[in-house]
Order: sequence, then C-alpha cells, then structure tokens
Amino acid sequence: METDRINFKKRNNKIITIKKHKIKINNYKNYFYIFTLVILSYSLTFSIIFIRNKKSKNNLNKNINISNFNSNITNLIINRIIPNDSTCRLIKERLNNRTHPFDFENELLFFIDLISCKIPFSFIRFGDGENFIMKGIQLNEKKDKWHWSINDTRFRESLIESSSICLNNKGFIGIPCKNWIKISKSILSFSKCSSAKYMSYATLFINKNYPFFKDWILHFINTSNRWKIILVANSIIHKNISWAFKFFPVPDHLIENWDEYSISLLQQLFKEAKQNDLIFFISAGPAANIIISYLVKININNIYIDFGSSIEFITKGYSTRPYAENSEYSHQSCEPFYLENKSLVYTK
Repeated sequence: METDRINFKKRNNKIITIKKHKIKINNYKNYFYIFTLVILSYSLTFSIIFIRNKKSKNNLNKNINISNFNSNITNLIINRIIPNDSTCRLIKERLNNRTHPFDFENELLFFIDLISCKIPFSFIRFGDGENFIMKGIQLNEKKDKWHWSINDTRFRESLIESSSICLNNKGFIGIPCKNWIKISKSILSFSKCSSAKYMSYATLFINKNYPFFKDWILHFINTSNRWKIILVANSIIHKNISWAFKFFPVPDHLIENWDEYSISLLQQLFKEAKQNDLIFFISAGPAANIIISYLVKININNIYIDFGSSIEFITKGYSTRPYAENSEYSHQSCEPFYLENKSLVYTK
C-alpha cells in the first residue's frame, strides 16, 4: 500500500509538472502570437504608408515634373511656348479682327498664343456664384469654403463694376455656356459690354479643354524664363511653387472678410502691377474679378488671368473638381456666340 501511495504521488507530481510545462509552453505560444501580430501590424502600417507616399509622390511627379508628361504632349504645345515674330503678328491680327469667341478648343489656343506672344490682356470669369452676388442673393459656397452676405454691398458693387472690364483695352469676360443661358443673360444685364469681341467662355480652361490646358501650363511654368509670374491663390498651397516670381496667399474666407483683407492685398499687388511684362495667375473665387479689374487700371501692359480651380493641381497638389476625372464634365464644351442688340446669339 505504501508503495502504491508513493507511486501515485510520483505520478501525480509528474502530471502536475507536465501541466506546468504545458502552461509555460502555451504562454510562450501566446507571447509568440502576440509578438507576430504586432510585427505584422507594424509591417502592414508601414507598407500602407509607403504605398500611399509613393503614390502621392508619383502623382505629384506627374503633375509637376515636366520629364513625366503624358504622351499627348505634342509639338502644338511646344511650338507655342516661344513662337516666332511672324506667328505673333498673325495673332495680333486675329485679336484686332476678332468679333466673337472662336470655337471652344480654338479659343483656348488663341489665349495660349496671346500669352506666348506676350500680348497684354486681362481675363475674368462669371458663373452662377458671381450672378447670385450681383443679384443680391446671399450665397454659401461649401466646396470653396466661402460665403457672401447681402450686407456686404461694397463687394457686390465692385463685382458689378468688374463685369464691364471689356470696355477697357483687351479686357475679356468669360460667361457660362449655352445650357446656362439664363445666367449668362443675367450677368450681361449688369455689364456695359455691347460687343462679343472681348467675350469668351467661363469654362475655357476646364471641362473638355482641361487635359490640353493642363499639359500646356505645366510645360509653360517649367520652361518659360521670359515671364515673371505673380501667383495669387489660396493660402493652403503646395510647397513646390518655385516657378512663381512672387506668391501672395489669400485666406479661404477672403470674400466675407473683403473689407479686412482687400486694402493690404491690393496695395501689395498694385506695387507689382506697376512693372511691365508680368503675368498674374489668380485663383481667388469671385474676388479674382475685382482684383483683376483694379490691376488693369494700374497698368494695362501685363497679363491678368483668373484661372480659378483649373490650376489647383499645381497650387494645392490635387484637384477637387469632377472635370479633372473621367466624368460627364470632362467631355463638355461651349458653343460660339455673338451679341446682337445685347442679346446672345449662338452660331451652332
């Protein structure tokens, strides 16, 4: 009996020892699993960050680096960067003989030629937002993070005044396409323009024209040393703007704080505009129209263009608009028009 008791005790101790070893082994396994999960989590996180950064870098290179242009860059763009004297004489003739906008694609080429030949002009654009303000309708633009209050009469009056920039030398206004004809008629009712000679399309740089415009402007800012570019754009901007001679940032809420910011901003821009052979790239919502109409009065020997959201991809590093993707907007163009007794007449 004593022997059996001893043997039972030994077996029991052995079982306990084995169980302890199993518990230790299971603990080690658990530690190993936890360690493995931690390693995999870190690896996955770093992989995602690496892929995202690489993708972002690749997208940026496609947007900014001229060596990575798409294959649709043609001699048509390259030859327009530095045209010869005979070409520029023809462009001046086209400008002098112009009676109304050319078709959508050729209108873009016309303005590109004006820039390349360093022919001074100004270009502002009017859409539904500008129309609401001129009509005195309060507006809250969520996408571009600004609003206009009916109490801000000074901004409204300045915007209405800018709609007659076409009375100045080579001052163009862009109006919406035919499918927004009611808005265009409303905009023109505030304007003193009686001819379509200095009228164009508000969507000239976007929609169907955007791919060509994008390729051209990338080539222009990377290769043109003949122009000093003054950039006026939203302060949330991409760091790679070395192509700009000077940069004047504007806040998101410039329009509702126009009285606060406009005096200082315009004073700085007036000093720059007194020089000749400058080109102003402006992206500041409806305020761009007012800024340009003021600058033209300072000096008509420069180029002032409201590019709007079309240059987001080089100022912000990305685009927020559907026309930059393969959407219905990326195929839209505008129909040519002229004015007859201040009424819009479309040629197609």
